Amino acid sequence: MKFSQLFRYWTLQVFAPSKLLRHKYTSFKELLQHDKKSLELITDLEDTLHTRVPMDWARVTALVRALNWSVSSLIRSLEDIHPGAYGELGRRFSGLKASLMDAVSLPEKDSSPPYTLTMAEAAQEPGLAGGKAHTLSRVLQETGLPAPPGFVITTKAYQLFLAHNDLRHRLDELLAAVHQDDWQHLEELSREMITMIREGEVPAEVQEDIRRHLAQLGRPGAAGTFSLRSSAVGENGDISYAGQHGSVLQVPPEDVLAAYKEVLASKYTPRAVVCRIRHGLADQETPMAVLVMEMIEARASGVVYTRDREAEGKVPEFLAVYAVPGLGHRLVDGSAEPEVHYLTREANPRIVKSISSHTAVSEFPQKTCLAPETAKLLAKWGLRLEQLAGYPQDIEWCQDNQGACYLLQARPLLYGKKSLAPSPESRGIHPGDHPVLLEGGVSASPGVATGPVYVIRSVMELAEVPNGSVLVSPTLSPSLAGIIGRLRAVVAESGSRASHFASIAREARVPVLAAASKATKRLRSGETVTVDAGHGRVYRGDVAAFKKEAPRARLASETPFAVRLQKILELVSPLNLLDPTSPDFSPECCVSIHDLVRFAHEKGMAEMFSLVGRNGRGLGRARQLTTDLPLTLYVLDLDGSIAPEAADKETVEPQSITSPLMRACWEGLSHPEVTWHKNLVYLDWGEFDRVSGGILSLKSALLASYAVIAQDYLHLLLRFGYHFAVLDALSGDNPEANYIAFRFKGGGGSYENRLRRVELIKTILQWAGFMVNTRGDLLDARFDRRPAAATLSRLTLLGILQGKMQLVDMALDSELRVREMVEDFTASFEKYISGAAET
Repeated sequence: MKFSQLFRYWTLQVFAPSKLLRHKYTSFKELLQHDKKSLELITDLEDTLHTRVPMDWARVTALVRALNWSVSSLIRSLEDIHPGAYGELGRRFSGLKASLMDAVSLPEKDSSPPYTLTMAEAAQEPGLAGGKAHTLSRVLQETGLPAPPGFVITTKAYQLFLAHNDLRHRLDELLAAVHQDDWQHLEELSREMITMIREGEVPAEVQEDIRRHLAQLGRPGAAGTFSLRSSAVGENGDISYAGQHGSVLQVPPEDVLAAYKEVLASKYTPRAVVCRIRHGLADQETPMAVLVMEMIEARASGVVYTRDREAEGKVPEFLAVYAVPGLGHRLVDGSAEPEVHYLTREANPRIVKSISSHTAVSEFPQKTCLAPETAKLLAKWGLRLEQLAGYPQDIEWCQDNQGACYLLQARPLLYGKKSLAPSPESRGIHPGDHPVLLEGGVSASPGVATGPVYVIRSVMELAEVPNGSVLVSPTLSPSLAGIIGRLRAVVAESGSRASHFASIAREARVPVLAAASKATKRLRSGETVTVDAGHGRVYRGDVAAFKKEAPRARLASETPFAVRLQKILELVSPLNLLDPTSPDFSPECCVSIHDLVRFAHEKGMAEMFSLVGRNGRGLGRARQLTTDLPLTLYVLDLDGSIAPEAADKETVEPQSITSPLMRACWEGLSHPEVTWHKNLVYLDWGEFDRVSGGILSLKSALLASYAVIAQDYLHLLLRFGYHFAVLDALSGDNPEANYIAFRFKGGGGSYENRLRRVELIKTILQWAGFMVNTRGDLLDARFDRRPAAATLSRLTLLGILQGKMQLVDMALDSELRVREMVEDFTASFEKYISGAAET
């Protein structure tokens, strides 16, 4: 905590307390904004793991950086409200932030030499040569098979290219914006990345190495041009990039640098980006090397599949040789029809069947593209390479005009795996005769579950929820986490996917449907329902068709992406601080980012609840409310919530107040069914007895009630005789930030009667959906995470309740009387917790 910040706080506290109240209000509004954003970012990170929506690691890095900034701002807002009180929270965050950055950061890439390798050297340097060049070099060394002369431009040259042109940061920004379901946007991002590479400059030291190797190549009879082929790390390994990265053929020496950049740029084509992301690899984990080889004047080219699925069931123990006249890219792109030779998988393969090609006949009249002996030679190469690798091979080859064959590349033959994606039929929903009881809302945690409904009005009833229930609740309170093991699903009238509990539910894979209007009225306790949270529906009965649905897909746990992300979520997601009243609800017990966010939110509301003390300090510029009610109340306006025509008046009338919260509360206090005793002055009689000796004015600020108002905020201290009530509320467009905190204590009656009044208020507030705790004659209640309409209606109800409760403790002489008053109140004011107020 900076001394200047603390000094400013002390100065305002002493010399300008009303300005301090405004400062706290502004900081609290900022705290709520950062709280909302932090929870949304936590949700985005969790969704990445739990919903199998592939994205680039740059997106995760951006989310973590944004989360760090948001949580830092959240803590700073809390410290602005009460400087010096939350230093340990900042220290805990610093430790977690450092661990998060370690988890999200990828190792720094080396851009020092060597920038080129010989083909022989490539066999020993897979990280520098990339997958294709390394595999080819190793095969050539172990088999002695022929290949065109060449060399490798290493991955370090690629790293130097990015650094030299300062491209890494912008590439990450663009990759972070990739969403595979928006192909048009992906193409736009790809075009920008490709343009950046094409317009980059090849560093001088890389140019020098390339020219040196080119000068060493060139043999009698060679075409004098070169082929440049991609060789990214991981290419031609367990992960296939076949056809994803680019090759440039027949490149004259003067165009090699441009062709080199073209191969680098192919790393950022839409299909290459999508392929890499789906395999859970970061862009930095697949640096690009480039294999440069002399071009062969090809008479024929093609591939060998050491096991060929096209002939499966036709020829047992087969392999296949595919051939086209000229260059092999005509086979890959489908512009030439190949001839195919099927051969036995024997030491001396025999041709079992050949399929002619119209292309071959047109270019080689009256004979095939490939002589039988050449097909047999290539088959032997294939079997030899399969034995060396230990699994089927996909081999690319070419034949020159003199009949010599050359090996161009070899990679694992990947085919025949069944798709993991469910078919449209398996995804189809056929609920049969089961009617939809509820439709709409927000999928806070997708999934399907069936069970009996259990409806609650308040989290105070959670202890009664039976195992295996579909819980139907007015809100998604974090307290639900305490019974998550009992729940099949949750349907809530409010809440969102960014709420604390939604995060926990996704981790536990419990379906949650939030913002489901009137769920507590449309679903009845005891009836069996099927919740399809992903599609926003609740069906009557047990829908058997859903049981055939595949489990929710998740990212493969073995991918580098998923492993790294899991480590990050271990630092981010767990919520351990569930009970604000527990002694463990402290910064020292915050072990995750989620804990820090929850702690800051709760303490921010607690700070605002104690905004104005009993002496009314900070309200010196407040104006007295002019009213027919026998109530002395002063109003401090924070943001222009008093009509302009009353701005210069020394007093203010209720109709001049424009704050929706104060108007709602005043509607209750002035309700026709509230009886005010005109011969009484409602103020702090206890304080008057202590300090006045009968001399202090009854309109003194020390004895009066206070309201601090804004368009979305209300802090109200009501002094009624020998008891007081404090109300702190916020209501706006974000239901997750809305809340009412209410405290009631004291009275002039006997202690037993005061306890009965507290029990009366508690019962009514629980009926209205509040969470209530009592200790002696002190009552604390909370109503939060609801839409503005519901919040405002509860403020009106609280106003009515306060008016009704004045002096009641003098006459509450039995439990029967308490029950009668509860029944009378709930019957009279049911409209304030139903109908439009709940939507």
